[in-house]
Amino acid sequence: MNLEALDKYVGVLSKLKRHPAPGHGFAPHKPILLLALLDQIEDRLITDNFVVLTAELTLGFLDYWKKLVSDPHWQPKIEYPFRHLYQDGFWHFVADDQIVAPESKSYTINQLRASFDGVRLSPDLWLLLQDKAALDALRKHLLKIYFQIDFVPRESTQALVNAEAEKLKAESQGKFRIKKIKESNETGYFVRHALFPRVVKELYASTCCVCQAAARIPGRSGIVDAAHILPFAEFHYDDARNGLALCKNHHWGFDSGWFTITETYKVEVSPRLQNAVSYITAETEILLPQNALYYPEPGALRWHRQHVLLK
Repeated sequence: MNLEALDKYVGVLSKLKRHPAPGHGFAPHKPILLLALLDQIEDRLITDNFVVLTAELTLGFLDYWKKLVSDPHWQPKIEYPFRHLYQDGFWHFVADDQIVAPESKSYTINQLRASFDGVRLSPDLWLLLQDKAALDALRKHLLKIYFQIDFVPRESTQALVNAEAEKLKAESQGKFRIKKIKESNETGYFVRHALFPRVVKELYASTCCVCQAAARIPGRSGIVDAAHILPFAEFHYDDARNGLALCKNHHWGFDSGWFTITETYKVEVSPRLQNAVSYITAETEILLPQNALYYPEPGALRWHRQHVLLK
C-alpha cells in the first residue's frame, strides 16, 4: 500500500466541498457517491480509470442513501455529486478523450451523459484504489467522517440490479395506459429506462421474437435489442409490455414501419415492402414470454399498426 498516497487522499476526502443548508447540515451526496464508486471498483465493475454515470452506479448510490440519510430535506439526486466532485481536484470530466471543465453549475442526468463521455480519477488515486486495503481504509474513513459509523452492510451491485429489474417487471402487472409520459430527469426514471433493455431481453431469453436469432458473445452486447412498441422518443414508456426483443435487422424494420405485430401476435408485413422474402414472412407467430403477464400490449401494437406501419 502506498501510505503517502493514502494519507493524501484521507486528507482530501476529509474536506469535500459540500453545500450547506441551515438546520440540515451539509449535503451528503458526495461521500455517498464515492462509497458507491468504491463498491463498483471492488466488485470489478469498473476496471479502468473511467467512470460512467450508469444505472448500476446509481443503484449503489440510492442504496447507500437509503441506509445513511434520514433527513427528507436532501433529495437523492446523483447528478449533483457527479457534477460537483469536479471541485475537489481528483474528478476530471472527459469528452472526446480530452479532459474538459463543466460549463454549467447544474446538469441533469441526461445533460451529463450528453455532455461528457465520463470521468477519470487522478492517476494516483486510481492506482491507490487498486489496493483493497487502501480502498477499505478510504471507505471506512468516509463512513466515519461523514456519517459517524465504521461499517454499513451493502448489497452486491448484481443484487441491487436484480431487485430493481423485478420491480420494473412488477409494474407491468397494472393497467397499461397508452399515454404520452413527460420525459423526466428523476434518478428513478433514469434507472428504469436503463434497465428496460435488460428486462425485455430476459423475458424473451435474449432471442429475436420474429426470427429467433440469438447470437451473442458473453460479456458483450448481442444481436438482440429491446425495441419499444410505442416509440420512447414520443411516449417515454418503459413498461415491459411496451417492449419486444428484436434482432438489429428486425428492430430497424419495425421502427421504420416495414412490418408490425398484430394483436394476435402474428407478423403483418407492409404492402409497400419489396424483396421481403428471406427478411420476414407474413402471418408468422412471434416468440412470446413464458409468462402471459408480459405479453406485448395489444393496444400498443394497434397503435403501431395505425401510426407506424407503411400502408
